[in-house]
Amino acid sequence: MARGLRSKYNSTGERCVDACLNYGELRYTKEDGSPTRVEIPCDKYEEAISDFDERVKDGITQTTIDPKTVLNRGAFTYSQAKNIANEGKIKGLDFFEIDGSIECEHVLGISGSMEYALSIWNGDSPEDAAAKGVLRSMQVYGDDFIKELSLDNTVDTDAYYRFAKNVSSVGTMSDIKLYDTRNFGAFHNIQIEELEDRPKFIENIELPLGITGAAFGWIVVQILNYLVFNIQNKIAIIGISLIAMLAGSLTFIHIAKFLINKYVKSNTKTLIDMFNEEIERACIDSLLTVKEIEIILRNITKGEISKLLLDLKGSVNKKISTNSIVMKESRFILDARRMVILPGEFEIKGALDKLVGTYQEKLSSEYNVNNA
Repeated sequence: MARGLRSKYNSTGERCVDACLNYGELRYTKEDGSPTRVEIPCDKYEEAISDFDERVKDGITQTTIDPKTVLNRGAFTYSQAKNIANEGKIKGLDFFEIDGSIECEHVLGISGSMEYALSIWNGDSPEDAAAKGVLRSMQVYGDDFIKELSLDNTVDTDAYYRFAKNVSSVGTMSDIKLYDTRNFGAFHNIQIEELEDRPKFIENIELPLGITGAAFGWIVVQILNYLVFNIQNKIAIIGISLIAMLAGSLTFIHIAKFLINKYVKSNTKTLIDMFNEEIERACIDSLLTVKEIEIILRNITKGEISKLLLDLKGSVNKKISTNSIVMKESRFILDARRMVILPGEFEIKGALDKLVGTYQEKLSSEYNVNNA
């Protein structure tokens, strides 16, 4: 990576600050002496800013610079970057066991490089993946990202800078959707289905329930007749008893069906929720893509969610069984991921030029008041 940008992930905010300082002075500076922007994990950013401020107040560091001009919030957590780096599927994204740090010397930085790889793993073309990587890097670095590229006089650099600043402040100025690091639940939506064995189970209990309900109806009629009505006509008593037996039988079956259905549905929802929690955890830990999740779900359920649920119902420890199923299929996916070679500067500049060009065309056609 060029000297103007750095990308270093560390396990704590304090270590992130240590990586940026050397005996109280900024470790990385540009040729003009200004600070080099350093991307750090999103989940360590606030801690690092606070730690940096405390060092300035306590006089531990000789610089009084605003830490926000040095530290840039990355798009991914330390754990996510570590998991991806440990898999060794992105050439240039390195994990150092000695101190637990993660570095990437590529101009896209860690966030942009991971965005590019995730796009490739999701089946996108290298061109589309490059555009996503560029957008992610601009979200992290803003117009500083543009300064790192060797742009010639044939391009409108001012337009490039404006676009990068807008991407950094707004989030994205393109219709291109980046990896959603916040809404992992959108990757899966298993619908609760009827269990295959439920109708058969209910049929098996209908006869004993009917007999029990009929007997209950008959007993109630006899007791009421003895204590209250005292009807002497045997034919009338038999008729009333038959009606009561039929009503009792139907009532018992209906109530039993209602309670059983409610219990099974509640139990099924609990299993589905447990399964979805494991899928979501896999999404968060390994940054699984939409298509990868689809493959995992297809391989786990084999197209029959009810069979999966029945298997889980038979497990002694459903939590462990669910975790084991998801982890096994996730491991297959992670091993099947292709090795990603990050794009060169030519591809990056091509993607950037296309992004800016598309944005300018949109401004001209949709936001030009003369065309309104």
